[in-house]
Amino acid sequence: MTQPLWTVAEVARALGIVGSFPETPIDAVTQDSRLVKPGMLFVALSGTPSGGFISSFASTRDGWEFAASAEASGAVAMIVPYMIAGLKVPQLVVKDTLIDGLWTLARAARARFSGPVVGLTGSAGKTSVKEFIGAYPGAFASPASFNNFWGVPLTLCNADPRASAWVVEMGMNQPNEIRRLSELAKPTVALVVNVKPVHLEKLGSLDAIRREKVSIAEGLPPNGTLVLPNDVDAPEWRGKVVRFGEGTETHEIGHTPHGESWDVNASVRGQRVTFSLTPGAPHRVLNALAALASVDAAGLDPAELAQNLAGVGIMTGRGVEQTVAGITVIDDSFNGNPASMAAALDSLVARPVSRGRRIAILGDMLELGADAPAYHKEMAGHLEGIDAVYCVGPLMRNLHDLLPKAKSLGWSEDPVALDPSQIARLLAVGDVVVIKGSKKMFWVNKFVSRLVAALQADVAAQP
Repeated sequence: MTQPLWTVAEVARALGIVGSFPETPIDAVTQDSRLVKPGMLFVALSGTPSGGFISSFASTRDGWEFAASAEASGAVAMIVPYMIAGLKVPQLVVKDTLIDGLWTLARAARARFSGPVVGLTGSAGKTSVKEFIGAYPGAFASPASFNNFWGVPLTLCNADPRASAWVVEMGMNQPNEIRRLSELAKPTVALVVNVKPVHLEKLGSLDAIRREKVSIAEGLPPNGTLVLPNDVDAPEWRGKVVRFGEGTETHEIGHTPHGESWDVNASVRGQRVTFSLTPGAPHRVLNALAALASVDAAGLDPAELAQNLAGVGIMTGRGVEQTVAGITVIDDSFNGNPASMAAALDSLVARPVSRGRRIAILGDMLELGADAPAYHKEMAGHLEGIDAVYCVGPLMRNLHDLLPKAKSLGWSEDPVALDPSQIARLLAVGDVVVIKGSKKMFWVNKFVSRLVAALQADVAAQP
């Protein structure tokens, strides 16, 4: 019989709750009542985060309001702030279900794992790098983008204690959050993927962003390793540092394109490794090097990871493509900042297109502070080789006004009012289109799926 992830009694002991609880097995932990399946532990969080955390998607409802629904869906126990009448499953009562509940259970989960833990953060590409590292045989990695004040502890609570390694992604939307998450996850290897102008509105300067990202090292043990790109320094960390990128211990030797795929030769501390990436692009190679350097720093064999990199695809909203009515649509709409937008544009330029145009539909990059207009104008430097651009949002007007008339497809101020059918009519068979912007521009309003539907409707309407 497979050993359960937890039992109800184990969770109670981890939370310091006195009493008699059953040894009922728990298969997984969730904070979302809509995701509860038989055998799960439901953690009923407040709609307003505690612990000083901030949520971009705070709710007016509290999780314990959905306790009956969670029980009906098969929850075998739940963590709640008070006893809820009418429930039959064990209720584990704590004062604060986030800090005293989920975070405390996460600490217990981390304490029982003795293998390597790679914690990572960065301004752009961290989820993609997490997927790369997670391809190591037997590794457990954060699901989706579980990188915030509830995603990191949930990752730890659900991590397989028998895994070869844990990979924990960490993000932030306020200062000092990465430090707190790292101190919870206690990585043995901490990776900073990159430092770019993101969250400038809250942090104020690029060096403040650097300090925030490098604060991931505060969760390391004294003998831990900090992995950095070649252009980021961390004088705050006195321990071991390894680097990746050009001129470092882990670097690309060369690559050979094969259509959309690249075959890459790299060196990891003198060890030659080869791997394939689909699609291939400069930023994807750098992300793979970050993963290889981190695996090596964790005492694992980078060659074992390299052989699995070819199977790591693109996550939804981060470059997934589909062909509709002869038009290739690349959905990179999950989020956007100057670094990731430049990478998306550079990848589009590098892409072989046999017929049709390279087109970019670009939305505002948010949270850039007073320098936001300048960052949008800078994107003009990445448009050589791109045939046409459609701009969306008040900030993107700064880029639109710099476009040659022949390259401009138009500008819309309001992404919510943008009609996908209008954009569909601008496209033609053979075009390759990338959609990129901050999450609120295209991702939240499901613009890409509506654009695909508009293209399909155009085909259906043809005689």
